[in-house]
Parts: sequence; structure tokens; C-alpha cells
Amino acid sequence: MPGDEGERWRVFLAVEVPDGMRAALRAPLTALEPLRALVRTNPVERMHLTLHFLGQVPATEVEQLPSKLAPIVAGCRRLRLAVQGVGAFPGTGRPQVLWAGVAGPDLGGLSALQAEMGRALRTAGLKTEERFHPHLTLGRVRRPPKGDELRLLREWAARWDAVLFGDLPVNDVQLIRSQLGAGPPRYTTLATFALQ
Repeated sequence: MPGDEGERWRVFLAVEVPDGMRAALRAPLTALEPLRALVRTNPVERMHLTLHFLGQVPATEVEQLPSKLAPIVAGCRRLRLAVQGVGAFPGTGRPQVLWAGVAGPDLGGLSALQAEMGRALRTAGLKTEERFHPHLTLGRVRRPPKGDELRLLREWAARWDAVLFGDLPVNDVQLIRSQLGAGPPRYTTLATFALQ
């Protein structure tokens, strides 16, 4: 897996999005086309449900993560979730990130799994975010919207607010490396941890 001791890898932990879900999310992304000067959309091929973004981690520490995380994930039963509705962080009045929401009967189980993984990561000396709002990133807003842009964005949010995009089963968690460079990031799955 890792290279030399000084090498750092940009890594995160995530749940893969099924192909059917990716297809369903094309519609709200296409609806953002009139706002292409304002919103940089996230291609469906790169969407995932991020549990922890770890940033740049020494490659030697990345190698140790599977032994710390696999038992935690294996202790969790498979989860049934759904992707429904859209929204914005921090809100539609001052949007920075546009998202599709994650809901469903096992949302509490997902939050518990994410929190337990976070404790293990912090014990291993890694920094994690305290807040967790499960979502799929649809796009990033380049600048504050003006007049008609804000109106169109609010109309888009109202149109897709309650739409059910489909089921999101959580059968495993992946440790993924993200490599930046010319063009979109390249993702490589380093390890897969199965839920029971």
C-alpha cells in the first residue's frame, strides 16, 4: 500500500453510492444547468457518502487504519438508508454546498458508526470533524448568488425538496485515497470493511 515514510496520502472513509442512485441524481443536477456560472456540480461518478475526511495522512499511518477500523465496522449490522430531498450548507440564503439528504430508519445507526470510527481515529492521533450531517454533495457554489440566481436556486431547492431518489444500503465502508492533479480527483479504494 504505502510508499516511503515521508509520503502523505489524502484519504477519506465513505459509503459507495449504487449506480441506480447515481442515475436518479442526474435529474436535480441537470436542473442546475441554468446556474452553471454559479454552481460547479459534482459528477455522479464521484459521489459518495463521506463518513470521515482525514486529509493528508502519512502513508505509514494509512497502512495501520484497516486493523483499527475493520473490527468497528464488523460490529455494526447492515444499514438501510435512503437519499431524499436537497438542501444547502449553511442555508439557501448563503449557499456554499448543495446536497442531497440522507434519511431512513437506520440513520441513527449510521451516526453511531461514524462516531465510533471517529473515536478510533482520534485515538490513533488523527483529526476528525465533530459535526456529521450525512449527505451527498451535488455541487459547490462559486460565489454569493445575486438576484435571479438566488431566485432560481430557491426554486430548484423547492422543486427537489421532498423527492425520494432511492435506497442507499450500507453494506460496507471504504477507505479511499484521493489524488489531485490535472482534471478531476482520482479515487483508489485502499480497503473495504464489511458490516455484518
